[in-house]
Amino acid sequence: MAIITKRLSVSGRDHLISPHFKLAEMACRDGTDTVLYSTELMALLERLREAVGGAVVIHSGYRTAAYNKKIGGASLSQHVKGRAADVSVLRDGSVLPAKKLCCLAQTMGFPGVGYISGTALHLDVRPEGLYRGDERKGYGGNVGGDFYRYFGLNESDIAALTAKANPAPAEEKEETDMTQERFNELMEGYLRFRAAAPASAWSESDRRWAEENGLFRGDGAGNFAYRSFCTREELAAVARRLAEREKRD
Repeated sequence: MAIITKRLSVSGRDHLISPHFKLAEMACRDGTDTVLYSTELMALLERLREAVGGAVVIHSGYRTAAYNKKIGGASLSQHVKGRAADVSVLRDGSVLPAKKLCCLAQTMGFPGVGYISGTALHLDVRPEGLYRGDERKGYGGNVGGDFYRYFGLNESDIAALTAKANPAPAEEKEETDMTQERFNELMEGYLRFRAAAPASAWSESDRRWAEENGLFRGDGAGNFAYRSFCTREELAAVARRLAEREKRD
């Protein structure tokens, strides 16, 4: 399949590049106008979305060579060619485990699969060879070629993951209006997803500076939840710490 080149300023950020993905989702996080994406990659992401019955959230898609170098990406990164995406999957308000998703992606035929964290994985459609990697340990194919064996999972574990997306037909029920209780449940699930999502690589130096200078302190367990929304309370706390720091300086 083809590598497509588009510009955000021409096609628009909301331009659909597949039934459920917009052009802006694959755009480089440095603000570059040009976007490259593989039609094969988008087709496989659509299949993954359908298989698990959840939303596939792209954290990093296309990268310019300069941006990829800045964030410490692999020297021959498929992101630079528009053939890769780092993603998480959200279903029913929860983030699906990346270990099981790596196994599923392997079964689905993604040429490149990498485990990033408990909630995120790398997927690519490199034209030659296979990649199976634990990216906590570098970018080499370091899992022995088989995520099932590497993570100690079996096909029944993955079958259970996809079965929830395709339950047995149930008796039709009359639709009911959205209740406040149901809305709160969905919103709480979404907020948990935001809190669990990994921080973007482009902000690493800024985050480190803010932590080292005491502006960001995280919760009692040391979690910073960088992809969560900021409340006025949190903003007030950061503003006060910044003002106190300026007085000391």
